[in-house]
Amino acid sequence: MSVSGEILEEIRLFANSVVLGAALTFVYDGCLILRNVFKHSTFWISFEDIIFWLAAAVIVFVSLQEQNNGVLRWFIVAGAGMGMLLYKCSLSGFYVKFFSKLILHIVVYIKRVAYFVFKPAIWLGKCLKTGVSKVNNGIKKVTIILKKRLTVCIKWFTIALCKHNGENGDLHNDKDV
Repeated sequence: MSVSGEILEEIRLFANSVVLGAALTFVYDGCLILRNVFKHSTFWISFEDIIFWLAAAVIVFVSLQEQNNGVLRWFIVAGAGMGMLLYKCSLSGFYVKFFSKLILHIVVYIKRVAYFVFKPAIWLGKCLKTGVSKVNNGIKKVTIILKKRLTVCIKWFTIALCKHNGENGDLHNDKDV
């Protein structure tokens, strides 16, 4: 009993579609890992999903064009779905959890190293901030004191002018005019 070439070609197409479905799910799990490590807003999750599915559509279209002259057959769709389901039920959970934790630990380690490296700069920044704050407070106190003294001097000067020019406070003398 021999199998015809067309049947073998369809089996190959089916196997390729299973692998393609698993590969697309694997790549999407990479997006999930990034979301677990770096928190995303709803906007960025939606944006990533749109980009992923547009890229997936192009990849599937090109794959169908090269392998089957662009003809979409149901067994190819079923194979892709089966590949997605098989991958999701077998390796996906372990892959996402393991690499999420691994990358998260790496990020935490990098943050600790960066904090250690930049700790002197952080300390210097805090010292400068404290120093600038003290100078600023000193300037405010001096400004308040000078303003009070200037106000007192202006009042004394006004009183002196009023006494010098007469009781009514005119600056010139009516008798001389």
